[in-house]
Amino acid sequence: MSLNVSTEKLANVTVVKGEGEMDFHNFRLLKGQVETALAEGDRRILLDLADISYLDSSALGSLLYNQKRVHERGGEVLVVAGNPLMDILSLTHLDNHFIIVDSVDEGCRRFSDKGEPQVIPLRSKSSDKKD
Repeated sequence: MSLNVSTEKLANVTVVKGEGEMDFHNFRLLKGQVETALAEGDRRILLDLADISYLDSSALGSLLYNQKRVHERGGEVLVVAGNPLMDILSLTHLDNHFIIVDSVDEGCRRFSDKGEPQVIPLRSKSSDKKD
């Protein structure tokens, strides 16, 4: 199975595009691009997955993980989903867990309408403990 992943910056949005089949053997390619964007301070991530023709459960788990990591950093994820991905997201009821847009252009417009994201500092687990 083959997956091509590319990253592009459009104004203040990082677009991570996946093309092909996403499974256990290659989902880390997309995950790595999201992690790199976060490390560079990007907080608006648009996952363009319209050209994903297949994904397995590990790839779905990776999408949820990516969304969680971005949210932990005070960011937001939007997803462009084609028919195969939308079918799987609907079937698994995960379509309610993602903000899904029809195109990269729509995603960029939605981000520009929101203003700047608030950066939330991560707290250490030890600071949450009560004496």
